Amino acid sequence: MPSDREVGGIITLHRMCGAMSDGESVEATLDRDIGIVGAVALGVGTMIAAGIFVLSGLAVSNVGAMAIVAFAAAAVVASFTAFAYAEFAAIYPESGGGYAYVSNTFDSDLTYIVGWSMILGYPASAAFYLASFSDWFDRFIVPLVASGLGEALPFWISGLLILGLLLVLNLKGTEESGQFQIVVTALKVALIIVFLYGGLQAFDSSTVASSFAENADRYRQIGLTSALVFITFFGFEAIATNAEEIEEPARNVPRAIFISMGFVTVVYTLVVLVVTLAINDPQYLRFLVERVPGLSNVPGAEEFVAENGELAMGYAASYYLGNIGFYVIIVGALFSMLSAANATVLAGSRVKLAMARRDHLPRRYERLHDTFNTPYFSVALTGGLILFFVLFFTVIFGQNATLELAGFEFHMGIEAIAHFADFMLLTGLVVVNLAIVRSRRKFPDIDRGFEVPAVPWVPAVAIVANLVLLVNVEPGAFAFGVLAELVGVVVWFAFVGRADEEEIERETPTVVRETHPAERDYRILVPIANPENADQLMRTARDIATDRDGEILVLSVVSLPDQTPLSRGYQYVDERREVLDRVMAFSEREPGASGAATDGGSAVAETADEPQVPVSGCIRIGHDVSHAIVNTVEQYDCHAVLMGWKGRPARRRDVVVGSTVDDVVREADADVLVERVGETGPVERILVPTAGGPHAEYAAEVARAIAHTTGATVEAMRILDPGSDEERQEDARRGLEETVEILNPEDEDREVDVETTVVESDDVVEAIVEASTDVDLTIVGATQEGILGQLVFGTIPEAVGRRAESTVIMAKRNLGITSRLRNLW
Repeated sequence: MPSDREVGGIITLHRMCGAMSDGESVEATLDRDIGIVGAVALGVGTMIAAGIFVLSGLAVSNVGAMAIVAFAAAAVVASFTAFAYAEFAAIYPESGGGYAYVSNTFDSDLTYIVGWSMILGYPASAAFYLASFSDWFDRFIVPLVASGLGEALPFWISGLLILGLLLVLNLKGTEESGQFQIVVTALKVALIIVFLYGGLQAFDSSTVASSFAENADRYRQIGLTSALVFITFFGFEAIATNAEEIEEPARNVPRAIFISMGFVTVVYTLVVLVVTLAINDPQYLRFLVERVPGLSNVPGAEEFVAENGELAMGYAASYYLGNIGFYVIIVGALFSMLSAANATVLAGSRVKLAMARRDHLPRRYERLHDTFNTPYFSVALTGGLILFFVLFFTVIFGQNATLELAGFEFHMGIEAIAHFADFMLLTGLVVVNLAIVRSRRKFPDIDRGFEVPAVPWVPAVAIVANLVLLVNVEPGAFAFGVLAELVGVVVWFAFVGRADEEEIERETPTVVRETHPAERDYRILVPIANPENADQLMRTARDIATDRDGEILVLSVVSLPDQTPLSRGYQYVDERREVLDRVMAFSEREPGASGAATDGGSAVAETADEPQVPVSGCIRIGHDVSHAIVNTVEQYDCHAVLMGWKGRPARRRDVVVGSTVDDVVREADADVLVERVGETGPVERILVPTAGGPHAEYAAEVARAIAHTTGATVEAMRILDPGSDEERQEDARRGLEETVEILNPEDEDREVDVETTVVESDDVVEAIVEASTDVDLTIVGATQEGILGQLVFGTIPEAVGRRAESTVIMAKRNLGITSRLRNLW
């Protein structure tokens, strides 16, 4: 490690951090101890749970035998998305499920929103299972034990006790919870077979046909019911989420997904048939009059079924199987709800683990227990969220309360939890299907153990189907879901999106930093990859910094492959420091030399005693150059980034200017300038095409800064369609006047020589390129593109950047919250 030294009598060299051990780059992993049987049990255990015992009755009470159609529609929608999960799980056998797949595909913070949706959706699902457990336990078991106990204890206490048990199981390890899952799943499948045996003996096709006919035209209710029961088929995600702990995941995960979904769909169809037969049986209604306290007649029993559909299967079991069969089914139902909650706690904690690994949650949620090798912080957070949802939806406001807020009604209770969970999970699934299309284009040659057929059509159908279910979620739950997503965005901006310095240094450590003692209010970052282009970029940076009384920060990055520990990068630091020293010498030039042609391409000119623009520099080590640049912007509070570009089209279809430049433009919380590097000479004339907007205004500000230093004349140009009417021409003149005001503001002592031009042309790019032949520098602002568009500056600036005769600078202003929202999406 070299000692501190002086550069030009002013700049000192500091080592910012010591050597890293290889152990610092080691990521903790989970044991693979779930086989194919355990994986299928995870899926079946999650799908055959509160859904089959609670939602089947609710569905039938809503739409009769058409509940079969509602369940089938939900199963079809889930199966389309399950294709995407099967393919992704074969490629990325790691914890995190849909969140991990989106993170591995998209280079944007959109992945955080998907993760946020999942870490709320899973606990909400578990809360639904546990609330259902509490309801059934209070209705059926407590009266059997002690008739007065139900009045002495709150109904929800049993669910919370079970929650504590499940948290202990999941803290202890997945091998124990996985074996528990297999046993409980086998038990409840056996009990459901007993229920079906008793119920199907009373099968009457005319009863089923009549129920179909009565409800066939209730499209809205069928849609609501499909959205309601979708949660029952989400067990396939639980399989994928735990792929890191499944043996041979590329083979076993797809098999487990489709085996469990096929089996469950058949079971649900049969259960709905039996419940339909019971509800439409007059003897069953008379049975309810005798069995349920407070009922005195058949109309009252019909009303009871309509309002308490979640209990229909329980009473149907008693009707078909007698008291012994009834309590056997009730116990099986309670175990089913318990196992589904267990699988959901397991899956939900793994999403948090994956988010922590990608710095979308604090790193404490990545920690594994020393003894049990489980993510104990993530399990605890999952338990806390489950507790919150149970209390919020079923306790605080009452189990079946209706809230009135701002003129809207919000229905609480078990059904509301299911709708809310569906909203959060469907939101994430839409993006997962988008990701499979993106993955095929971004990684065409990757080895895929399983492939979704007919891409992009199958994912497109899945997206539309998911959106249809999403809009059919109960309005109150929909509103709560939107509010939850907005809270997630607030959390992102307030906490997650702002990485602290320790996190930045861990991801891209600073190993060398050369600092100038001056601290200015404005700082422009200049990443340097090729020292041959340094003069051109430094001249531009110095012009801007001089005009704003700012300083320059030069960055050089040691880039390593993903699989190489960051500590290995120290052997390349001396090489990058030579580049940094060469560029830092530019700070000794006179500002007046800006824009002058270099003599023989030399990177170092005559030195001056003291530079007027402070220049500092640093070297970082990282696996991704763009991340290193973005981290430097954030750590050193840089206001602008100036990057070089050779002007050649990118080779990859998913890259516009260049992969590093593209990522920095999208992610940096700063103004971004991209200058086409090449042969340059004195800057005497600057062209600024403008069509208004913040990016065009920023381009004019940059032109003013360079003109102040070089004395260049600025030509502001507005382009109109041929034959434009007087109103458009007047708008163009006003726009040019506004540009002139930016170039020569009233409070500015120095004046810029400005010319204005209005050009008529039906080809904007061609007009700008033609005008560029008479100038030395063209500065063009980004155009307003859709936030999901691929282009980073816009069609016109990027075309001009490639074709213009002069040097070109593309300018994009940081729009604060708007820019961060663009990064998020």
